[in-house]
Formats: sequence, structure tokens, C-alpha cells
Amino acid sequence: MLHSFLSLVAGLFFVVCCFGSPLFTGALELQAADVEWDIDQEKLSADLRRTELADALKAVGGRMGWNIWIEPGLEARRVSTRFTDLSISEALRRIMGDLNYALIRGKSAGSSKLLVYATSASRATRKLNLSDQVLIFRSKKIDNEIIVQVKAGSPISIEEVADALGAKIIGKLDELNAYRLSFEDAESADKARERLRDSESVQISDNFEWGRPGENRLYGGGSSSGFSLKARKADGNELVVGLIDMPVQGDESLSEFLLPEINLGGDKPATTDIPTHGTSMAQTLLKGAEIGNNGQSESSIRILPVDVYGGSETTSTFQVAQGIYEAVNAGASIINLSLGGNETVPLMEQMIHEASLQGVLFVGAAGNSPTTEPTFPAAYPDVLAVTAATQNGQVAPYANTGDFVDVMVPGRSFIEHNGTTFMINGTSASAAYVSGLAASISANSGRPVREVEMELRQKLPKP
Repeated sequence: MLHSFLSLVAGLFFVVCCFGSPLFTGALELQAADVEWDIDQEKLSADLRRTELADALKAVGGRMGWNIWIEPGLEARRVSTRFTDLSISEALRRIMGDLNYALIRGKSAGSSKLLVYATSASRATRKLNLSDQVLIFRSKKIDNEIIVQVKAGSPISIEEVADALGAKIIGKLDELNAYRLSFEDAESADKARERLRDSESVQISDNFEWGRPGENRLYGGGSSSGFSLKARKADGNELVVGLIDMPVQGDESLSEFLLPEINLGGDKPATTDIPTHGTSMAQTLLKGAEIGNNGQSESSIRILPVDVYGGSETTSTFQVAQGIYEAVNAGASIINLSLGGNETVPLMEQMIHEASLQGVLFVGAAGNSPTTEPTFPAAYPDVLAVTAATQNGQVAPYANTGDFVDVMVPGRSFIEHNGTTFMINGTSASAAYVSGLAASISANSGRPVREVEMELRQKLPKP
């Protein structure tokens, strides 16, 4: 017999309460730091009124991927400033007041340092722990690309379209008549948009970049039991969860759950002792599965990793759509989407809708802005949108809310990698918990995943 849903919810919050402790512990009257980074304009906006300096620096450093060192004793200084669209140097000066700082640019992501001190940089000896910082979901239009869908019954081919426009076909979803076209420059792409805008033969949309989920958001600390779930021997009845994400690094305990990877991202990142976002989501998914497994030690769940990033800093929405298509075609019953952006993508929405009609469950991360503005793909009607909660059952200060959000569960997850414990925060982890929970309930009960989804929508807490 399945656990009651109340027990399942309590179990999810137990994961956070037992293994997590809040790192933002400022006085109650202080306000959480709210920082946004406009990657297109390279401008910072922030609301840092009634905030401690350490928390303000954590918020900025988390958005920028900096390592921050501060002179001991300065952490509790009060910051009270609010600004919009300032350059990095202008923003730092507003935050620091009469303090000094040195920003040392690194050559690779996550290697830049910010030193904060009163009189001498040599006194900046305490490294701030940024473990409560989260990835902001943003979309950036790829100016020299468009997505073209040739309408059913059209007498023209995509090759004819590309040749007429002077474009290269760099991505194909032939079964959906959808193609990724690249042009020499943005001006050529804009001219193509104008030529095709009123076409009766094709439909066009923009292609967007989504930033790579930040590996440097994970930091060691504390201890964790990891997950103890074991993979049941394969008998052909496995429930497959498609994980659209970064590569998954499989250690012995995780590897037995992993199906052969689908690689759409190309070359892999260099080997690292830090777990990728994909690894973190795979382990978090299994923690959610463990909670819903009725105390059984084994599970028939399998994870299908779909790498849409490879070693790149970004992926495209076309690649994510390809990943969804490949995962569904490979038999995934649940698709976990712990990634996203703030622009809608018609091709992706269409694919998700059609797969949902076939009984596939999509679970999406609501985003970490925090705003009520929609984040996609979570905000599509056919996606179960999950936001993050604190250990006390409140909406996490970084987490998105809004009418599109369906449920909330903890956003903090502890994982094991190469003998070290890491922690991740964000709605990405919340979505993975729910994907694992839904998979476990469906696998154990034999009920369709969409039926399980309806009960989760009814029984899990809402923001």
C-alpha cells in the first residue's frame, strides 16, 4: 500500500530538515538580497535594503560566478541601497560604501575573485560560502538563427528555403518538419524573418540560448547519507525518466540506474571533481524516488540522461526540443526539465503538448528570479511547474511564484560525488524531487504517470 500523500510531503521536508541548515541567518528584520544580472546589457539591478554585507555579496557573487573573500568582521555591516541597470563597477561601489575592493578577473568560469577589505587586500581572508545562491533562468535570442517549421502539405522543401535565404541547416527534426537555420549575421537573419513572416508554407520562430546550469553553485559542507536505493534487476518493465540536462557522471551507486546517454551537446566538459548539474539532478531524482518507494530497498526506475550542453556554456532551445523528442521516442514516461528561460518557444510547446496527449508527464523548474513572471518550459499548460520551499514549508526567497506554479517542495539537495558531499539549491532540485516521487509512485502502483500527476497537483503544497 502506498504511503499517504501527507507522509510523502513530510518526507520531502524531512530531507531538508535533517540534512540542511540555513546559511542566511541574519536578524529577522533583515531583507533577503535580490539581484538580477542582464547578460545582454551587462548590467546589474539589485534591491539590497536592510541587508547584511555578507548576504549582499553572496547574492552578487552567486549571479556573477565569483569567489568572494572578505576581511573578517565586516560581514555584518548593513547595506541599504537599491539600483537598476548599473555597470559592475558602479554597482560594487554602491554596495561597498566606504570599503575597498579588488576584482580579479579569471580566465575561466568560476575563477574570478572579489576581495573586500577596509585597508589592505591581504586582510580579505574569509571566503564566503555561496551555497544558497541559485541559477537565474534567462533567455538570450540567437540573433543569426531562426527555427523554421515547414507546414504539412507544403510543396517546398527546407533545402529550397535555406538556399533561397542563403542559410545553412544546422539542426533537423525531420519528423516534425522543424529545422534550425543559421545565417552569416543578424542582419541576414532579420531579412529572412521579414521574407517568411507571412508565408503560407512555413512557420518561423526565434531560437534562444539558455545558460549552462552553474556547477560552481555546488559547495562542500556537512554530511549526507546520499541515497540508499538500489536498482531492481531489469525485466523490461522499467519506468524511464528522461533527464534533459548536462552530462551525468555515474559513480557505482548511480550508474546502475542510468541508461545509455543521448548526446546532443557534442564534446564533453573536462573531467572535474565537482558534480555537474546533471549529476546533481539524477541523484536528487533518486532521493525523491526513495521517499515514494514504500520503504522498499529496490526500484525499477531508470534515468535516461539527455545531454544538451556537452562542454558548452550554453544550449539552444532547439537542442532542448530535440532532447525532449529523443527522450519521448526512447520510451521515457516522465521528462524532467530542470532548466529554462523567460521566452516561449512554439516548437517546444507543441512537442510537449503532443507528448502529453500520449501520456507523458513533464515536470519543470519554476525558476529562481524571484518573480511571478512565467518561466518556460515550466509555464506551459502541459507541464507540472514546481517551485522551491524552505525547510519551514515557506516559499524559498529566491523561488518564482505566480499563477503558472502548481506545487512546491524543498529546493535544497545534498549529493555525494567522489567521496565529497555537495549541496545545491534551487527550483531545479525541487523539480527533480517531484519527478522521482511521481516515477516511484507510478512504478510501484502500476498507475499511469498522468494519473499520479493529478494526485500530486491536489496533495502537494502550493505556494
